[in-house]
Amino acid sequence: QAVCGYGSQDALPFRAIKEGELYFQEDREVNLVELALATNIPKGCAETAVRVHVSYLDGKGNLEPQGAGEDPRPPAFSRQVKSVSHDLEQLNRLLHVARSLIQNPFLCLGSYVRSLIGSVMYCALEPLAASINPLNDHWTLRDYAAMLLSRIFWTHGDPASGLYRQILLSLQKVLADPVRPLCSHYGAVVGLHALGWQ
Repeated sequence: QAVCGYGSQDALPFRAIKEGELYFQEDREVNLVELALATNIPKGCAETAVRVHVSYLDGKGNLEPQGAGEDPRPPAFSRQVKSVSHDLEQLNRLLHVARSLIQNPFLCLGSYVRSLIGSVMYCALEPLAASINPLNDHWTLRDYAAMLLSRIFWTHGDPASGLYRQILLSLQKVLADPVRPLCSHYGAVVGLHALGWQ
């Protein structure tokens, strides 16, 4: 089906199944990192949102959600966050993409939740290259990352997974480290505050 707000000049490719009896439209993969970091985003766009529902048939004919297995490669999202630590605007865009992924009720993040948490905690806790310049407002980015960390936990935190304890220990470790800079301590405090008084 057509996606509202998106137009393409490319013809839609169709492939035949079962000797030409059935046809399906072949979709191209979309690189979310490239899309998030694109500089030609028109002004006045609606809130960032990604809705994806992908399933596959296993060898026994059962319908399974894609992405439930472990992927040995680190996701491109976490690598990208570290590579643009000098650019607050791109980090902000990546966090908004993460928020869209988290809020999507049709997307099963599965094992990628931990990687997403690592990327968000990096934005909240690490002394980013952009924080060297006192004119850069990296404090707001840390506030947003802390709020996003809380949202990840409350929407995808399974008590059996130990996710809450892992997040708390990471924040506590940064807060108790006297060598860490003020921006890291600030990120730990706002992270703890965002998780709630419990």
